[in-house]
Amino acid sequence: MIAIDVTAELTDRAAESDRITLEQRSYRGAEDIGGAEIVVAATDSSEVNAIVAKDAHDLHRLVNIVTDAEQGNFVSMAVHRSGPLAIGVTATNVPSAAARIRDAIGARFDDRYAIALTAIGTLREKSIGENRERWTQVNAATIGADFCERVENGDFAEASR
Repeated sequence: MIAIDVTAELTDRAAESDRITLEQRSYRGAEDIGGAEIVVAATDSSEVNAIVAKDAHDLHRLVNIVTDAEQGNFVSMAVHRSGPLAIGVTATNVPSAAARIRDAIGARFDDRYAIALTAIGTLREKSIGENRERWTQVNAATIGADFCERVENGDFAEASR
């Protein structure tokens, strides 16, 4: 990580981690990207971010420009996880909005879904082990249009037993 201004928390984390190398200075150019496969430009300077974007593109690297998603070639998501369920949300240049939306989604898709999906995963493995056609039948019977409603009102947990 290269940054001119660094918080005490980040400095402490870098000191405690063997995965974070922190250099407190300005971006110097493509040589700073080095062997990195993913580059994130999150400066408060659109000019510096544009230079980082160009350098990363020239080096054929994935680059996320926090202040202007269209300059990059990938965006990161706010992710909600509950057991085997993972839901990603992006809101282009407004990550705080993505986090709020993720939290709202997470309130609905809670541990009930983790339990249901774990049960379905086990059932899928068992059914496919018997024969693939069996899974097709089980899948059609368990994952209907009312799946979410059944998970949320507890009917799915009862049926999976």
